[in-house]
Amino acid sequence: MALSALVAGPASAASEPLEAQGGQYSSFDGARLFYRRMGAGPPVVLVHGFLSDGPKTWFNTGIAQTIAQAGFSVLAPDLRALGLSASPLGTYPKDVMAMDVEALIHTLRLRSYRLVGYAMGSRVAMRLMARGARPERCILGGTGIDGALDVERLAASNIETIRTGKNLRDPRLGVRFASAIRLQKLNPEALISLLKSQAPTTRSELAQMRCPILVLDGDKDNYEGSAVELADQLPVAALVHVPGDHLQALRDPRFAQIAAAFLKSREPPARFAASAAL
Repeated sequence: MALSALVAGPASAASEPLEAQGGQYSSFDGARLFYRRMGAGPPVVLVHGFLSDGPKTWFNTGIAQTIAQAGFSVLAPDLRALGLSASPLGTYPKDVMAMDVEALIHTLRLRSYRLVGYAMGSRVAMRLMARGARPERCILGGTGIDGALDVERLAASNIETIRTGKNLRDPRLGVRFASAIRLQKLNPEALISLLKSQAPTTRSELAQMRCPILVLDGDKDNYEGSAVELADQLPVAALVHVPGDHLQALRDPRFAQIAAAFLKSREPPARFAASAAL
């Protein structure tokens, strides 16, 4: 079946304008966090990446709208220290971002849902599943095996970039980090606490993730290691590439189309990936 057929939602939904609504909720520690909601239908939780928020990752790219038009209700939280969510100072506990998303799921009383992450959001999605979450389907975007096994090294590199404005691996990142922090009026110390809170996901934990998972990665993106190896470690998973590097892939129209189609599909990931690659 063509991707366009899978993505298309009910005719009435396509003719009605989609508007995002905002809301707040309290996390496990009382922090007030913000989320946006769009569409009607089965819920899809979208978890954004570092130095981003719900609008930048999901709405400005058209991904949230495409998924909503496919017949879903998208729920896009701003992670703590980012977007409109609170930026409490001090040491954050390990897995704080997963705990924040768990609080959203509990607050909205979601009995079933689909889960999508990008980059750091994919690391959060893996931690959610390692902690017991059982989404109906999951998409891990913009990540690879290092996003599971080697998050402490990734975090250390980003922390150094925040503190010094320099990144040895990619000199452009220092400029981007400084610009994003300044323009979004983010708190650097809260961002460092957020990065330090990340926990690795082990190979044994990956092997226990039984829900259908699509690894959706740019064909020039190796920022978080091998996407091929990550897909191979997951028991019910497949990899699909879209054009672009770590920053470009998210904005390629095929990313949104493939994501919506996979969330709507009932095919096993390998069969879906074979048809999506055509």
